[in-house]
Parts: sequence; structure tokens; C-alpha cells
Amino acid sequence: MAHAFRAETGQMSLINANDDALAAINHRPVTFLHRLAERAMLDDDHLARLIETAAAAGPEHYNLSLVEEDENGSPRWVQGLLSENGQVDGHRVLDMIRSGRLWLQIEHLADLAPHLHALIVEAYDELTARVKGFSYRNLYCNLLISGPEARVTPHIDAAEVILWHIRGRKRMWLYDPAKFPVPERTVESIILREQLEDISFPDEWNEKGLALDAEPGMALSFPYLWTHSVENLGELNVSLQTEYHHPRSIRRYGALFASGLARRRLGMDPEAADPGSLAESLRAMVGLAAKALHLNRETERQIPAAFVIDETAEGYVRRFAPDAAPVLSK
Repeated sequence: MAHAFRAETGQMSLINANDDALAAINHRPVTFLHRLAERAMLDDDHLARLIETAAAAGPEHYNLSLVEEDENGSPRWVQGLLSENGQVDGHRVLDMIRSGRLWLQIEHLADLAPHLHALIVEAYDELTARVKGFSYRNLYCNLLISGPEARVTPHIDAAEVILWHIRGRKRMWLYDPAKFPVPERTVESIILREQLEDISFPDEWNEKGLALDAEPGMALSFPYLWTHSVENLGELNVSLQTEYHHPRSIRRYGALFASGLARRRLGMDPEAADPGSLAESLRAMVGLAAKALHLNRETERQIPAAFVIDETAEGYVRRFAPDAAPVLSK
């Protein structure tokens, strides 16, 4: 049953999928259809207003990024600024994004676009009502606007992810950690915010994961700590990207946080705690308490802005000199 109409709310369902197709969320990648675009109304005018709002709010409310090659020819993810004074013309920025490889992530939608945040909450509440055992905590929503040549290097997210695709086409490569493991120390470093989410990606992994193409109206869900990369397929792309935790991933997060601190602060070499074990639960209690006390603050990463967009510069990217690069609060 697709639940086209939800009698309990009197509203049209936002999720156009059979309940059985949704049951594997939190266990493996799942794709399904959605109707968020009909109510999000993310046309160019709306996107331009949101870009101007994000620029005025400051770089702590957005990530502007692109992929470039480092001195060794390896791809790297660098971040920049929409503006140095918070003032932009949203339509001009959108045109610059549309022309190439820029990737803009507008964050904190609960503050900057509460109507979009409320729409996402409605969709998650529908999932909670329809999928046995599904629950969500720490829901985080952002809006992705990216150019036709934009891509994202391999990385992991320390949360469960659902991407609600709205416009354009993109291809996502997903790598099951059971087959493509990331060293636990690397995961700890990401969770402790010592490094960005990018990971060292062995060449032999290339295009050996699960490839899924996202079309408008498609949602893609995948579990916690799955490596993934993204490439756009020749069009402006717009998505609502969401991250959340459920009890299982909260335990895992807390346990990895505790292991990372013990390794760095106490010189210990803790063994991995099996998912679902008592050891994981006990370690998670310690880790979540340590996180609440900000015990990792001294080693948190510093992210310099590499560029600011400038319509007079080549590729619309004006570089900052290394000694003049602003440090981003992320």
C-alpha cells in the first residue's frame, strides 16, 4: 500500500513507496519516491533568496566547496566563501554554480528556512508512523545546490543519511563497510572532529561499490558510516540532505568517541567493541558524556577558506593567499 493519503493527518503522503520497500532503512541502502518537491517549491527565485539569506548569516551557516587536485595530483575537497561582506546577488551566485563545479550546502534550515525544516520533519514523522522500529534523533537538514560538473570525494558521514532529490541528476557510489572497511582510527578522528569527513580511498575501490542514480523525486537512504562519493551528471542539482541518529548509531558514535579519546589522551589501544554488545553500550555512555563536556575541543580541526567566489575571476574562484585565508568555524 503506497499511502497516497494519510487519514490520520488529512494530508497527502510525502512518501510514495510500499511499506515493505521502506523496511530495510537503517540496514542497507534504500531508494523510494517522494513528493517533497511539490511543497518545497525550490525554483530559481526561491533558491536565490535562500542563497542571500545564507550569505548574510555567515559562513557558519553554509559550506561552499569544490574539488581540486593537490600537489600530488590527488583530488581534495576545499572550502570557500560566498562573500567577504555577507552581501551577494542570489541569482548571480546561482548562475555561477550552474556554470561549473561549485557545491553549496546551506545549513541550519531550522533557522534559515523553517518551512523546509518543517517539511522534512513531516516526512520523518511519516516514516516513523509507517516503518516498524524506525526512530530519529538529532535531525539535521541542509539544502544542496551544486553545478553540473560538481562532485564530492569519498567520505563518510557520522550519521544515518536520507537524500531527498529535487532537481537534476546525480550518481552516488556507496561502499558497504563490511566489504570496504575504513580503519577505526580514521573514523575516530572524524568523529572527534580532528579531520574532515574525507577518507583515503584505495584506487582498487574505484567504481566497485553500489552505483545509484538519483532522479528528481527520488529519495536515497543509506546507513551510518558507509563510504560514498557523488558526481553530478551535467545539470544543476538541488537536494534536501538530512542526517539523523537512531539508538543503534548513537551507541556506535559514543563508543567510537570514547575509544578515540582513550587512544589519544591515555595512550591506550582499545579493542573494537562489537555492535550491540554490552561493551559497546558501556563505552558509549562514557563517550557521550565526554562529548557533552567537550573533552575533544583542544584537538578540533581548523579549516582555512581557500577561496571566495568572484564573477570576474577565472572559474568564478578567487584564491586567498595562504597567510590571509580566513579560518572557518565548522
